[in-house]
Parts: sequence; C-alpha cells; structure tokens
Amino acid sequence: MFKTTPNKALPPMRAGERESRAGGEQYCLSPLPLPVESDYAVDVAHIDVRHDESTMDIRQGASPDSMMTAGHMLSGLTLFMSGFGLLLLMIAIAKNSLYNMVLIAWGGGLYFSFLFVFTLAILWLNTLFKRMPPIRLNRQRREVAFVVDPPGRFWLPAPHNLWLASTASFAVNISGFMGLIEIGEWLRGAREGFPFGFLLMHVGGFAFFFVYPPLYDLICRLCKRERRTVLVPWEDVVAVCGFNPSLGPGAITGFGWNFALLPPDPERPGYTLPGAGIIVSVGGLPGALSQWEYIRRFMEEGTEAVTPAAREWGVEWYDAYVAREKAECERTNDMARWRRFRRKRIWEHTRFAHWYTEYRMKHILPKAVPSDWLAEWSTPLPKAEWAAPSSEIVELSKHLRAAYQRGEKFIEMGDIEKHFGVAAPTANQKAYPTFPFRANAQSV
Repeated sequence: MFKTTPNKALPPMRAGERESRAGGEQYCLSPLPLPVESDYAVDVAHIDVRHDESTMDIRQGASPDSMMTAGHMLSGLTLFMSGFGLLLLMIAIAKNSLYNMVLIAWGGGLYFSFLFVFTLAILWLNTLFKRMPPIRLNRQRREVAFVVDPPGRFWLPAPHNLWLASTASFAVNISGFMGLIEIGEWLRGAREGFPFGFLLMHVGGFAFFFVYPPLYDLICRLCKRERRTVLVPWEDVVAVCGFNPSLGPGAITGFGWNFALLPPDPERPGYTLPGAGIIVSVGGLPGALSQWEYIRRFMEEGTEAVTPAAREWGVEWYDAYVAREKAECERTNDMARWRRFRRKRIWEHTRFAHWYTEYRMKHILPKAVPSDWLAEWSTPLPKAEWAAPSSEIVELSKHLRAAYQRGEKFIEMGDIEKHFGVAAPTANQKAYPTFPFRANAQSV
C-alpha cells in the first residue's frame, strides 16, 4: 500500500478494501476504525507494554525466544570449540609438545564464541530497544502519538544499524581472540611486550556500543535532524494486515501474516510518515483481526473491553512452567521426557533468557523515551472534555453491526464507505501537530 518510490505512490486504501499482489494479500482495517466482528480482542503479538484508563503504549517488546536462540548458538559454538580444542590437545599429546599453544587457542576460541553472542544478542539488541520508542494511544483525546524520523538520508549510520553493529562486533571478537592468544604468548615469554594494541582495540569495540549512540544524537541535534513526536487523529491511523511471501535467493521460502499500525502523511496521500509505526507477525487473519480489535476496543470502549495476553516470560513464570512439566512427567511416569525437557532448557540457557527478558522489560525498554515524554498530553481529562467519535464512525458502525447479524463479513464487503453509501470524511491536507521528541509535548 505504501511505497517509498516518490513518483509511484498507490492511492490510499480505505477500510474494507483488499488488494492482491506478488502472491500475497493485504486487507485494510482503517482509516476509520470500524469493528471487524472478531470473536476476541486479544493482544496476540504481545505489543501492549503498558496501559491505564486513558493511554496505552504499544511496541515490540523483549522476548525470551531471541535470548533462547542466542543461548542455543552459544551452546553450539562452545561445543564446537571444545571439540576442536580436544582435537588439538590429542595432536599435542601425540607430539608431546605445544601444550601451552593448545590451551591458549582453546581459551581464545571459547572467548570468541562468548563475545559473538554477547555483542549481538545483548549489546546490540539493548541499543535497538533503547532507540525504539512506543506508540502511545490516548483514548480520551482520540489521538495517537508516533515518533517520526527526520526525512531523507543521513550520512552517519544509526546506532542500531545491523551492519554497523556487526562491524563493531567483529572488531571486538577478533581483537579479543587475538589479544588472548598474544597475552598467552607474553605470559609464557614468547613475546617481549604486552599486546596493548589488541587490548585498546578490544576495549574500544565495547565502548562503541555505549559511546556512539549519544554522540550520534549530539550530531543529529547539531544538524537539526532530531526525531519528532507527531500527534495523529485516531480516525486517520492506518491499520492493515497482510499475507505476504518471504523471499529467499531465487525462490519464495514461505508465507506469513503481519499486522501494521501506521501514521499516514496528510501532505502526501499514499505515504506514511518516515520511520514510524509498528509491524508485527500474527498467526493468521483471525489473529490480525483480534489484534486490531484489541487496539480499537481500547480506544472506543476502554480497558474493560480488552483481554491482555497472558505473560509468558520472567523467572516466576518459567519456574511455574518447569514445575508443571515435572509434575506431568511424574504423573505419567515418563522420566525420559523430563530428561529431554531439562537438556533442552539447559542447552538454550532458558532460565537466564527469562530472567534477562524480565530485566529488559523493566529496565531497558523504559529508556526508549524520556521520563516526561507526553506527560501533560497523557494526563486524564474530565469526561466532559473527552473527544467524541465522528458521525461517519457512528453511522458505519451501526450499519456494520446490522450486517454482521445478517451473516455478512467485514473482509468480503470491500470499501465499507461505498458499500453503505456513506460519504468519506474530507481528507486533511495539513501537517499534524509535532513536538521535539526529547521535549515534553504540550496538549493542543
């Protein structure tokens, strides 16, 4: 729907429209946040990180799955390097020499494996989470706050750029591996001087993950390229779900369902504001509709109309999960299953993954926004001052609920406004209110 090629923008889709292209399908659920008659309003993608009676923050939060994948990689690399070190040790025993070199190389390889996982799974992801602000929805004002990147390209790569982080990680890993070997050589007297060069490179690689982000922000401020907070009317926000192919080299490798919430650009119809919005994976069309209904019902009806997803992370949840599994294995007298379960959990460092996910949710994710971000705008209003839904929303919602009683389906109606003969609201061609991201946005 929204392309980045300036001369080839597609016409903006309206709620109910469907588009097929490139082997996939895309359904437009909003603008005009209309009920889609989903059986459930559930946070399928676990993007609701905080909500109260007036506001909700949605964002891609930390997940134990990524940490478990990192644990799996660490175990595999450790096993490989241990096997390789054992092979070198057997060769050294056969020649009755080079024992020191084998131990030094073995230790360097294990340290390299640890650094590879640590820099990408811990340091880089923490940098990414600290620079991924949430989308804040205010149901009383009927507005949604997005953090928007400055338009155009910048000559300096962003701190969370994967290629930049991979380069820094490579420098840390190689300098750590070679530095440990050189220190071993120095300790056994084969090298005259201490390898200060490798040590400085190693420390500098670690410092990059902490020094570069504030330096980048400082340069952006000097170049007038700071991010902005944009307040978008709730009824203008674009919600789409799509069934899209995953492309690999020369072939389609699979298909997946995604849900996206995006801020349109009123001055460029068919485009979204740069660098803003959220796209998450959902299990299918019912999951996408449930996710949309979760957000829509919160905005239209409040917290009592939504069902938060059960938390499936944290040490307390993990300990209860292990206890249930153990009790089930003991009840069925299937201890082989229990041993397989324990081996898999140890191999993936699962308990640490859940502990660190809990730590990230409590201490890392909140650093993505200043403590006073939208403080006044987020303050609850007296009910008499709440914004009211537009007449188009009220009329179309009434038509839709009657259609659902007749057995009609939202995704089969096409453009809902045309389907029921309701005139679309006049498009707003003025820029939305914006504020500096690092300053407290005042209400408008």
